[in-house]
Amino acid sequence: MELSASTYRTLFEDDPDGLVLVDPAAGHVRDCNQRFCELTDRDRERILGSDLASLVADASDYPVESLLEQRDTTGATVDLNAGTAGSTVRVSVRSSTVRLDDDTVRLLRMTELSRNDRDLELAQHLLETVPSGVFRTETDADGSFEYANPALASLLDVSSVSELESHQVSDFYADPSERAALVDALYETDAEQIQREVTLTTLDGDTKDVVVTAALCEEESGTEYIHKVVQEITDRKEREQALERYERLVESLPIGVFQNTPGPDGRFTFVNEAMVEIFDGTSKEHLREHSVRDLYVDPSEREAFSQQLLDEGVVTERELELRTLDGAELWGAVTAIARVVDGETMFDGVVQDITARKRYEQRLKEQRDDLDILNRMLRHDIRNDLQLVLAYADFLADHVDEEGHEYVETIRESTDHAVEITQTARDMADVMLSTEETLRPVALRTALEGELDAIRSKYSNVIVAVDGRIPETRVVANEMLGSVLRNLLKNAVQHNDSEIPEIRVSVRERAETTVVRIADNGPGVPDEQKDAVFGRGEKGLDSTGTGIGLYLVETLVERYGGAIRIEDNDPRGAVFVVELQHAT
Repeated sequence: MELSASTYRTLFEDDPDGLVLVDPAAGHVRDCNQRFCELTDRDRERILGSDLASLVADASDYPVESLLEQRDTTGATVDLNAGTAGSTVRVSVRSSTVRLDDDTVRLLRMTELSRNDRDLELAQHLLETVPSGVFRTETDADGSFEYANPALASLLDVSSVSELESHQVSDFYADPSERAALVDALYETDAEQIQREVTLTTLDGDTKDVVVTAALCEEESGTEYIHKVVQEITDRKEREQALERYERLVESLPIGVFQNTPGPDGRFTFVNEAMVEIFDGTSKEHLREHSVRDLYVDPSEREAFSQQLLDEGVVTERELELRTLDGAELWGAVTAIARVVDGETMFDGVVQDITARKRYEQRLKEQRDDLDILNRMLRHDIRNDLQLVLAYADFLADHVDEEGHEYVETIRESTDHAVEITQTARDMADVMLSTEETLRPVALRTALEGELDAIRSKYSNVIVAVDGRIPETRVVANEMLGSVLRNLLKNAVQHNDSEIPEIRVSVRERAETTVVRIADNGPGVPDEQKDAVFGRGEKGLDSTGTGIGLYLVETLVERYGGAIRIEDNDPRGAVFVVELQHAT
């Protein structure tokens, strides 16, 4: 609009609001009325020509630049700097563009806000920005939205606050009866407000767990209404449910779960039911009354365990001698971690009662000791007696007639067989008594040639041939490799029904393994028996195989990381194929 100079001045000076004309380009004050001088507590001379930005407090919600833009502004709120240092006056600003003396300027009309106005403005601002849903509704069972803030619209997946007006409050309750129950509760309580956890359904069909804080209010006219604050607790409920599932799992575990404080004594802060059962407590409270060291047979072990856990952070499967509250001793395998909880170091762990396992291990040790004694008997007493029988058989051969020689030869053969059995049994005992896998590189050629020479010496009627040259290869094995080769060679002789038994041995190197083939011209092994001869699945002496010799062979080869199989020989017989890993 355009005003004459006289009209402008009269209206300008008499206006009850503060008026100021500002150059939109430079931001300088061109003119102001007396009311604006009063608002800023400055003389007109100090104001004219000054920068508008210098008159507006830095903390104002609305930027000065926006007031100078070429568009009308209504309802902007700024703080003016008053004359006293640090003092401000809050005003509501309306801005527009006017022409004065052929010039375009911005006219700013500033209305001082009262204390009530400022409080109302602050309350409105808080309602619009608070992250919780806030609304006002009637007290009937369904309820409409008289007021709602943007946070509530967002919570209910509604595009805007105005869209909520087309819905009833009860529309968003997963169970609409909970809305009516909440209203009833407001009338029944003497408290200023009540809280309820309910489940809401959004417009998108999602469910959300919320806590509703509601207060019943009354206007001066006597009209009653309800103010509600809605806070989403879906994440909290999920955490609570997860914690509940975890607690149920911990309580159902058959192993003890605990938390205690560090130190030589230590105090339990948590135990599950399995801990109570393991240590003969009457209740969790009963067990927590005792220090942790009370459960140790040797209390110094508790101190050592605590220090180790503090130093290392984790201790796994530590076997400890423990005792119950009734004094019964037991073995426990304890795994624990040290972690900081609310600034304090705590031990979280589990304990498993392994008393039965330790007793079983003790029985196994005793059985191993017994087997070791039997092994020494096989090595010395029985073997020496058998050697003595052979010596007397040789002596007896010179004192019997021709018919008696047949009996002497039977004695010799049976005794030789018994000696071989004791040797194989001794090797088997060595394997069973071994507690460590002491594998190492072994020269295959040396071991094989030694056993071939022994077979040639013992069985002069057997043809033993080697295809090619045995390579100078080293395989993964141990001192029992000779027993593997010896049993395979003897098997090729002892189960051979040919008039002239033949054994043919070949050795071939591959990329990562060496393959030893021992072929004979005996009756062969039927396909259905190729696995049974090793006693696979039969576990030893009671198997349908040919004895403990081949069972020992397979046991050792598998320990070496190798493999053994049986193939058919051509035209008859069997081929035992042993594949061994190269030693690196």
